[in-house]
Amino acid sequence: MSYGGTPAVQEMGRPQIVEIGAALVAIVGVIGVGRVAYGVVVNLQQDGWTTDTRALFLALNSVMLIFSAFILAVGYQVRKGRTWAWVVSLAMMPFSILFGLFVLLITVAADGVPWTGAGIALASAAALLTLSVPRDARAYFNRRAAPPVWAGMSVQPGQPWPPAPGQPWGPPQQWGPGQPSAPGQPPAPGQPPAPGQPPAPGQPSAPGQPSASGQPSGSANPPA
Repeated sequence: MSYGGTPAVQEMGRPQIVEIGAALVAIVGVIGVGRVAYGVVVNLQQDGWTTDTRALFLALNSVMLIFSAFILAVGYQVRKGRTWAWVVSLAMMPFSILFGLFVLLITVAADGVPWTGAGIALASAAALLTLSVPRDARAYFNRRAAPPVWAGMSVQPGQPWPPAPGQPWGPPQQWGPGQPSAPGQPPAPGQPPAPGQPPAPGQPSAPGQPSASGQPSGSANPPA
């Protein structure tokens, strides 16, 4: 999976089976591009073809060129560990196998050597099996992205959350009833204040401790 627009970093390195599968996907694209280049050369050598026939032949080769270039780019993204590219390659390889078999039959029917069709079909089948059957390949692309950790912060052992900015501990501690409040923290209703800390409004202060109005507790003089 991707996190933040970049490939998710995994604990283990890229398995070799993924490298092989990505290379096979790229080989399918390279064979397709080579087939288009050969088709253009054949088109230029056919003097008896009409303009419409040449246009149709060039249109078909253009579609195949776009398809082959896309497969080549997908193979590169598979090697980088992109999950979406892995899914796209698994969806496209069956169509590449059918296309290779189709080219193979046409070439055989024309008494030619079906190198291109056989190469596309075999490379596509090998890429499909390599990227889908081995457990290492599936585990590599099904990995979960690790949660981000802010710079300069670390997660304490046994703590499932990263600390907040400027705070070395987890969530703020809740003080129970009857416990004094933390220094610098206002006491909750019904909670005794910390030593040297004024009580909350409407709460009696301890002896010798200033009240909320600023007068010491137990003073006989009324406030001025």
